[in-house]
Amino acid sequence: MWILLTLVAALASAGTSLSLKRAVAHGGAILSTIAARLVAAALLGALVLALGGLPEPSAEYWRAVGLVLVPEVLGTLFLTLALRAGELSLVQPLLGLLPPLVMAGGVVALGEVPTWEAWVGVVLVTVGVYCVGLAPGASALDPLRALSRERASWYAVASACAWSAATLVHKRGIAAVGPFPWAVTLALGTALALAAVLPLVAWSGPGRVGVPVRRAPWALAVSLAGLTFAVQQVGLQQAFRLTQTGYVMAVSATGIIVSTALGIVILRERAAVRSRLAGAFLVCGGAMLVAVFG
Repeated sequence: MWILLTLVAALASAGTSLSLKRAVAHGGAILSTIAARLVAAALLGALVLALGGLPEPSAEYWRAVGLVLVPEVLGTLFLTLALRAGELSLVQPLLGLLPPLVMAGGVVALGEVPTWEAWVGVVLVTVGVYCVGLAPGASALDPLRALSRERASWYAVASACAWSAATLVHKRGIAAVGPFPWAVTLALGTALALAAVLPLVAWSGPGRVGVPVRRAPWALAVSLAGLTFAVQQVGLQQAFRLTQTGYVMAVSATGIIVSTALGIVILRERAAVRSRLAGAFLVCGGAMLVAVFG
């Protein structure tokens, strides 16, 4: 069951990425993320109320909230800085660090013990994500070489580390209030926390907030992003409840296959199709190993 839930989350994640990319064409990245998270929080809140309402928050719940919000927001901010400071081809390959970091963190922090086949699968997923992000005609080592000189690469690694830490806290939040209320917490909490840093974004330079000029297409894009983010959280948080966090993150990486296909078909991103397809094949193979032997 967790495999199906994770695949639904991966598909929804691809939809979120596509919708946010459309939204950022009309408004700022952080502002668009805040709006999408608020839409998701409203939808998830309605689901929770329909299922019986929010449980009484416990001390453990508030501890989990305090632990998850900082790395969750830092991951978003670091990724925004990475994409602003450098090209996607330097940033995306390094985000492949997320599955192995989560799996290693699960061993240390949660006592999870993956099978050796699952470790092999995670390595394949990591290499696959790396390949998908390579620029056309560039050396396969360029993203690694950039670690010594490019701030974008440093921000990308920081984003992967922050999100890995946040992912490990999800188990505690789910245990405290259940998967759906925890999803509401993440959506609403990160939206409010990101809203708190908007003044700093505005202070950093004119036009950085990115108030949308064409509000109708922006509103449609963030609404779709909020809807798909809500679906992603429904699948993801339930999957975390059922199995190891590292397994879920590895299989959810299959969303990059859908994102690649959508980028090629809808956004006409024809560059580096060969490396993207090779990466997608590796991600798929790695995810299958985790799903079968995990």
